[in-house]
This record gives sequence, C-alpha cells and structure tokens, in this order.
Amino acid sequence: MIEQTNSTLSLIVTTMLSSIKVLELLRSEPLNRPLPEGTLREAVYLGYHPWTARVPDHVFARSWQVLAQGATSDHNSLWTAAALHAIAKEFLYSRGDMLHVRREKFGAWQQSVVSRVSGLPAQAAAWIAEERDLPMVNRQSTSRVLARRSPAWAAVHSPLLAPHDLLVEDYIQREGLHETHLHLTGSTHGEVCWLRALREPNIETLDFEKKWTASSTRSDRDVRSKLRELALSVNPAMSPAELRRQLLTARRLREWLVAWATDQIADGQPLPSDLDSLEKDEYGVPPEPVEVNLRLHKASCVSEEVRWMYLLLLRLKGEPSIVMERMLHCYLLLQNQYYRLLVQSEEQFGFDQFQKLTYTDLREPAEKDYLDRFRSMHGRYPGHSRTGYLEGRFSPKSTLEKNEDLLTSALGGYWRYLSEHDGTGHNELGRTPRLTQLLEHLENRFSTRSPLDRSCHRLALVAHFIKRAWHFDDTDAGPYRFYSLRKDLEEKAAALVQTMRTWPRLQAWVRGIDAAANEIDAPPEVFATCYRLCRHGGLIRRSYHAGEDFPHLLGGLRQMLDALELLDLRDGDRIGHGTAMGIQPGLWLERMPQQVVVRQSDWMLDLLAAWRLLREIPDAVAQAYRVERDLTERLARVFRRDVSCSAFERAMQLRRLNIHFLQESRAQHWRPLLTPLSDVWHAEAQLVAEVCRDRKHDTDLLWEWMSDRALLNHSETFESVDADYFDARTYVKLQQVLMRKVANRNVVIETLPSSNVRISQYHTFSEHHALRWMRVPSFVQDGDPEIMVSLGSDDPGIFSGDLNGEFYQLYSALRNVGVGDKAAMQYLQPLNERGRQYRFHDPSVG
Repeated sequence: MIEQTNSTLSLIVTTMLSSIKVLELLRSEPLNRPLPEGTLREAVYLGYHPWTARVPDHVFARSWQVLAQGATSDHNSLWTAAALHAIAKEFLYSRGDMLHVRREKFGAWQQSVVSRVSGLPAQAAAWIAEERDLPMVNRQSTSRVLARRSPAWAAVHSPLLAPHDLLVEDYIQREGLHETHLHLTGSTHGEVCWLRALREPNIETLDFEKKWTASSTRSDRDVRSKLRELALSVNPAMSPAELRRQLLTARRLREWLVAWATDQIADGQPLPSDLDSLEKDEYGVPPEPVEVNLRLHKASCVSEEVRWMYLLLLRLKGEPSIVMERMLHCYLLLQNQYYRLLVQSEEQFGFDQFQKLTYTDLREPAEKDYLDRFRSMHGRYPGHSRTGYLEGRFSPKSTLEKNEDLLTSALGGYWRYLSEHDGTGHNELGRTPRLTQLLEHLENRFSTRSPLDRSCHRLALVAHFIKRAWHFDDTDAGPYRFYSLRKDLEEKAAALVQTMRTWPRLQAWVRGIDAAANEIDAPPEVFATCYRLCRHGGLIRRSYHAGEDFPHLLGGLRQMLDALELLDLRDGDRIGHGTAMGIQPGLWLERMPQQVVVRQSDWMLDLLAAWRLLREIPDAVAQAYRVERDLTERLARVFRRDVSCSAFERAMQLRRLNIHFLQESRAQHWRPLLTPLSDVWHAEAQLVAEVCRDRKHDTDLLWEWMSDRALLNHSETFESVDADYFDARTYVKLQQVLMRKVANRNVVIETLPSSNVRISQYHTFSEHHALRWMRVPSFVQDGDPEIMVSLGSDDPGIFSGDLNGEFYQLYSALRNVGVGDKAAMQYLQPLNERGRQYRFHDPSVG
C-alpha cells in the first residue's frame, strides 16, 4: 500500500486560497457581486497547472465540478466556504473535543496542504461539519455558541493537528517524546507571526526591509538576491511596501469579518464594496466584537482565530453574504501570501529553498520571547507534557554581553513556562531576572523535582555554530581557505567558553555544540579548532549537520566521514540528518539529473572518500582502481605535478589542524613556546608544531592545498560529473561501510522526517530512509549494519510540524506500507528512546 498524496480537489482548494492569480482577480472585481464561475475557474487553473503539467485536464475539470456542486448549492455561490469544507471533509475528523487528521492522509496534510496554506480555517470548517444541530448565529445565540465550543479551544498554543491512535497515545503518555534536534530560531509557527504582523505591520516587517535593500557586502547582496527570489516567486509585485500594504488590508478585512461574525454591524450600515475603498477607510471602523479576545491585541492566539472563523462560517451557512464571503477569501489569500514567506511549501525542495525562508526575518520579532515556543512544545494538557526531554539549539554570539542577553531570554522563557505549570505565575521574582539570579532560581526549582516528573519538559541548550560560504576570489578571502569563517568561529567559541566560566551554573543548561546551515557552504574541518576549544571549556557533547543536502551522493557521504574523523565524533556524539547514508541510491539516481555540477576541489575530496571506503569492500577492487586513476589525474592537474592518492590522503587527514598556526609554522624560527598563549591556544600550537616536525611533507602539501593561489584558482572551478559514477549497488555498499564506522564509534544519527522530505528527493514519508534504519522489511538492504537513531523536528515552524507530528508521520508511513500497529510501535520506540538514553541533558535537571 502506497501512502496517499493529496487529491486533485485539495490541490485545487489550496491553489484557490493561496495563488497570486486568484488574489489579482479578487482585487479587480467588486466585493458585492458574485464572481463568475468561469473567471474564478480560469484563475485557479492557471495557478494549479504548473504543479500538474503531466495530469490530463479532465482530472481538473471533474474535481472542479465536485467543488462547484458544494459552492453553488442553494444558488449562494459561496466558493470559499465550500473550499474549506472540502479540505476539512477530506483530511479532518473530531474525537471528543479535539480535531485530528486522518492517519492515512497525514503526510499529504502536512506536506501538501499546511505547507501552502494555514490550517486554521479548515479547522473552523471541520467543527461546523461536526455540529449539525447548532442553531444559526444571531445576536441572541452568539454567546451560547461561543460557550459551547470554547472548551475545545481553551489553552491551545499551537495551530497543528495530528492523527489520534490509542496505541500511540498510550505510549506517548507513558514515555513522552524526546527531542534531540530543534532550532529555537525557526520554531515559531506562521500563524503566530501573522497575528503579530497584523497588529504592527511596520515593526514586524522592519528586518525584512533591511534585508531587501542591504548591499554593503557580498554576503548582504547574496542574501538580498535570495530573499527577492523567494518573495517574487510568491508575488511578482512583492516589496516591503507591498507587504505592509497587504498586512494593513488584511487587518481591516479581519475587523469587518469579526464584527459581522459576532453580529456587531448595525442594520443598514454600508459594507465595503471593493478592496480599494476598504484600504482608504471610506467605511469607518466596524464595532468591536462581543468577545474582547477576538480583537487584535498583544496576546492574540491561534485559538481565537479559529473561533471567529468558526462563527463566520456558521453564520454564512444560515445567512449567505457575498460581500463577507469575498472578504473572507481575500483575507485568506493575503494570509497565505505572507505564510509562504515563512513555511517551506511542497514545490520548494532543497536546503537553498529552506534557507531563503530564514532570510526573511519575519519570525525575528516573535522569537525574541521564548515562552510561546515552550508552551507549544508542552502540548494540550496543562499537567502533562507530551515532550519529555527537549534540546533547543541557539546560535552563540561573539561577545559575553550578547551571550548573556540571549541566554537570559531563552532560559527566562523556560522559567516563565515552568512558573505557569508550578502555579507560581510569572511574577514570582517580578520581571524575568538577570542571568545569575535566573540560574540560581532554576537550580533551586530542579533540586526538589523528581526525575520522573512529567508535568513539564526538561530543557537542555545546544550552541550551534553557523556554516558560511567562502569565495577564494573575494577581496577579504584571506590567505587560506575559509580564513574569515575560521576567525569568526574561534571568536564565538572563545566568547562561549568565557560565558560558561563567568556563569558556572550554565554547565547544567548549555550542554553541547553543533554546526548548522548549508553543508555545501563549508566542510567539517573548518570547525575542528572551534570544537576543540569548546571541549576544553567543558562542552564535551557534540553534534554536526552532515549528509543533509549535497550536489552528489558521494559528497554527502564524504561530509559524514569527515565529520566523524576530523571532529572526532564518538561515544554518544551525534550527526544530524545523515540522509546521504540512508537514502536508497536507486531513488536518488532516478530523481537527479544524469549530470550534476560540482567544484573540482569538492569532487577530489569526494573521490578520496570513495577510494578510502572502497578499500574496505572486498569485492570492490576494480571500482577502487578506477577511482584512484581518476583522482590521480586530477591531482596532477591541480598541483601541476605528480601527487599520489596516498600522499593526498595523508595530507587531508591533517585538515583538523589549526590553519592559523600552520601558517605561522612556515616562518623559519617559529616555536609555540616562544609565543605568549593561553593553555588552550598553546595546545593548538603545540599540536601543529609536533605534526610539522614529524610529517613535514604532509603539512607542506596541506598548506599548498589551503593557500596556493594558482591551485585555488584551478581547484575552485566547476565541472559536470555523472550522477551514476557508480551503480546503485556500489553506492549501497559505500553507505554500509560508513554505517559500520558510525556504529563502531557509537555515534547516534538524528533523523528529521519532515525536514528530509522537504529538503531531499522524497515525495512521501513512506520513502524516508528512517524506515531503512529501523530495519523495516523491503526497506533494509542486505548487509546494512544496525545503527542508533534518534528523532527530532529541526525547524518546526518552517516545516509546519512538531515532534509529535514527526512521530506520527513515521507511524503513519509504517502503517501505510502495511505494517501493523504493534509492529509499527516496535520499530518506532527505539528512535524515541535513543533520545532519552543519549540525551545531552545534565543529570541534575533530569
């Protein structure tokens, strides 16, 4: 059985609610006249067709007729309401006072629906479908309707829905879910940012505007270019001014919609006739709604958004209004234009597309406060957190003061979350205390808490350093590869260690380090000195993003091999993603072009890694010889003389060295003992001196690789190589050698299903490599060794998910391929429990 993707009808609906072509149509037509069906159909088709170019038109035509039947019943032409009810009917159902997603449809819901449009309006439509006996809304019944439905929306801090399975729920209630890979920046959901943006458009878009116009450095220009690519793909007329105009329009639309939904518009009061007149404020301000919580205010939350949409759709059902239906359609289109600048949709594959969403900075204002994120990760029930252990990643700063502010904000948000659940409230110590007092208070709180207490999740923080591209021809490229990035990393590592020494109690909370961002931009060896500095400062737990996105499969395997060896990962350390080691090579070859473009320097390192791995495969002598020949030819061209693969291998093993001291060692009389250094820097210098003394030829070759301008000029050029440089079976064997190395080092792989489906070549969760690592029959390959795998959510706001959803996605994928419920749980439990067993947390706080 294959996992179901979204239907044509749901694709039509999400296009109707998000396409710029439909928005342009609605802007050009009066609000008080029904849209001709043919005109709307044409706009939707033009937005739909690029997604389904190989699907016959009769598929669209018949699905459109299904939607039209619902929209034009009783001659009301309520297309928006019909669209929302169609989505709700296909994907959602209620159980008690909660909505859930149909298990077999959960993959399509997350990847194809809520990656393109907010799911809140569909939730409102689903509640109406479940409440067939409700009266029509009027002034007398509004309060009764709100009271009846209010319990279902109480204390909802997340817009997300998931399936409901009794076996899964029983396991989560007993065990909890253990998060090993979550970036705190990137975890705020789009709906939360939307409500903030409506309230203060100028403030919320300020950073977006700065990025849009920045041009002082090459990095600024690169970010500006990528930001524009994203925004203009959503709306060719997009700009900071246009974004603010859309937010102001949406705010006015919301005011009118809420007022009408709560019967606050007086009889005879004129309604807006078109968007232009609405924007010009020709109709005044509508009355405030009955429910004060439905106003836009600082604490506006997603539950209130569902509430007024529910009332609006309910009233439209009994009292159709073309104006209000059209205003709702406009509001949702504007919301989803903004949403697509925050959430990676199904047509945006790869890390580069993901990274563009981080450049908008539209989450930045919301993410200065951490409380809502910790609330969201807690789950629905106040006395019991669905999350057990949580590792949140943050990006350390270059000064002590900035680190203090950042950690005070993060731990302060956690302290406020704990205070809510302890019943002590936010004001136990007045406003959030400074870091010293905050750490003391947290220590006291956990000194009396049982390790088995599940009322709140347990937090650990992991500092992740950022990869950044290097261009050898930049004016600030420096004397060797990644010169400026290495300096920046050393500065931030030193500041982080200083921070830990200034506040020793941080040892209980900042528990490890990681390196994140696009692995194409920077290799593992650049972080080697940084990792050693942090280890010297007491941060001994380490992870590293590798094998996530890669031009060539060999490159992804090489990144993982280098991370293991050059960063010396072992004994409970972790690698994030590792897709290159798990993806079925046949699937990768099928979905990649026959030729891929790589840097010559990267391809040489890829071939070196392949040569080393092939030497451990008994029946791969011919492939190893071929790689050795190809690499030898490239070495001769790049170094302009004969260099053997063995010599290149020995030199590349030394990439872990501090390159600054390697440069200094070139001076004739340099000795580390003659240089005034701290203990940690003296150790780095001494290591270089010893290696230079014992392996001079290797260090000479390494320095040439790192710094020779002619070599750099040649090696940094691009070339096309065959994706099928090896056949699929050979790639599998290479993966298996790497898997054995991971297992022998006792390294855990963090698997991140939603992130991998969006960034890799997968179409559905039922293709995900976690099923191979779980050793599910028909996915596991002959010869695959067992490896340890944990579970994480990565950037849940960008992927419109959370850890609960990641667990259910894998469970649903297993069930969708024919695995029974108990067997599915037996496959899944080790992934979750590795997160507990190999957590980075301090035992004193759990």
